[in-house]
Amino acid sequence: MQRGGLIVAGIVLASSAAALAVSGASFTAPRTGTVPQSAVVDLRGLYVVTNVLPVSKANSDALAAAYNVPGVNGTVLVLGWDGIEPAMGQYDWTVLDQWTTMAASTGKKIDLSITIGYVGSSHTPSWLFQPAPGGGGAKPLTFSFTRKPADTTCLTETLPAPWDPAFLAQWDALLAAVSAHLKSTGRYDNVVLLRLTGINKDSDELHLPSQTADPSVPCRSDNVATWQQAGYRPSLLLQGWDGTTSSFKKYFPDKSFSVAIIASANPFPPIAEDGSIIKGSISQPSLPLLTLAAQKFPGHLVIQNNSLYPDSPAQPETVQSAQSLGTMIAFQTNEDVTAQGAGCGSRSDPQPTPCTAGTFLAMLNTGIYPLGTSDPLRAQYIEVFALNVNALPATTMTAYDELLGADHRHRAARH
Repeated sequence: MQRGGLIVAGIVLASSAAALAVSGASFTAPRTGTVPQSAVVDLRGLYVVTNVLPVSKANSDALAAAYNVPGVNGTVLVLGWDGIEPAMGQYDWTVLDQWTTMAASTGKKIDLSITIGYVGSSHTPSWLFQPAPGGGGAKPLTFSFTRKPADTTCLTETLPAPWDPAFLAQWDALLAAVSAHLKSTGRYDNVVLLRLTGINKDSDELHLPSQTADPSVPCRSDNVATWQQAGYRPSLLLQGWDGTTSSFKKYFPDKSFSVAIIASANPFPPIAEDGSIIKGSISQPSLPLLTLAAQKFPGHLVIQNNSLYPDSPAQPETVQSAQSLGTMIAFQTNEDVTAQGAGCGSRSDPQPTPCTAGTFLAMLNTGIYPLGTSDPLRAQYIEVFALNVNALPATTMTAYDELLGADHRHRAARH
């Protein structure tokens, strides 16, 4: 530990926004929000979120229909690790091939997200915790938590520590196999973006279980105590992040990457470098990890937030992180409505409100113009859900035009 920053693998990472320096290099934001010249592909557009974990036939049909809505030019393919690799070193490519083929046949850009953790059900393969040689040999850490602090229904999930060398070795092997398979099927070039996953809890966002025990929710365990017993330190978390992101870079060297951050609550256990509990809120807890990723993927990193609402501004920490680190920025709507849809009410509404054309466009514009229409900062893309785009195709096309800007409209008029 060094005063003012963390040292991992010889990299000094600043611990506050006031001192953002990585290996002596500082970052400035691309204020226009356009794709940097070094980026391989123009990422701009509306991407429909496709949770293929698998999905029901009804949802599958809705997703397939959304691919044909004008203005939807990308898809986020969300697959569980356990579905791809049901046994160590044995891969099932059926679902990946089905949806990459569908996306490619309809001309969609693919953002690939491979989940670990509880996303509807556990997607951390059980063999990861079985002893070698038949299993991965990672040490299991079991947590019970609620999705939101006020919930009373708990999820129980077994995860590896992000710095566990057995986990990192198996994660590296998984990404190597995925990359090789995509190349063998000719779908590698259709993947323009990958979500930086591997440190997840109940979504593909960058976070870990961090709740404490609550007498009013008997099923909830003391997640922080479990991490303390496992030897959690911020520097070890960063070490694990360095390992997972290095594997992404190794097997997908020419791609762009997105990292979805949790900005409204503490995404990591509040444990200091000396092992003590940190009292109170932690300012920008994801910043050291984002700083490392910005250095590792210059010009190819998107910082995004998955929680847009029509009556609230774009999440400030997400905007500030992208500006400070000079990355691209993007958003997802929200998951307030089930069956592949977002709600268009207030963030604080106890019940989700269905979207109308006006509220859906207002929600999308909140992300497209994160600092308002008079500021040049623009989102690269907005992730949307099938229920919304299928119900509101004209609004979807309007938002697509807003994302791609006047230059796109002028080109379209000429042709």
